[in-house]
Amino acid sequence: MTPEQLQRAWVLQAQADAERGVLECRMCRRRGPLEETTTLWRNGLLVFALCDRCAASHDVVFSPTQAGVEVRARRRSPVDLATQEVPRVHGPR
Repeated sequence: MTPEQLQRAWVLQAQADAERGVLECRMCRRRGPLEETTTLWRNGLLVFALCDRCAASHDVVFSPTQAGVEVRARRRSPVDLATQEVPRVHGPR
């Protein structure tokens, strides 16, 4: 699928989901209730959906373009990766 075809498919699915009150976040792909989702509509069509969880951890900027809407997101804080010390394996003594 081309990016345009994928976008059209997402819009159609999102429209059907919105009618049922459930949307998929475009960032994490989790489905959630409409009341826990920030949505962007253009000309009566849903073009973007963002769950409250992702909105709380990202700065999101929407910009209109000739082709539609550009969306940029940046994490508010660095990702902390928890590391564990590698267990040492002792050979026969």
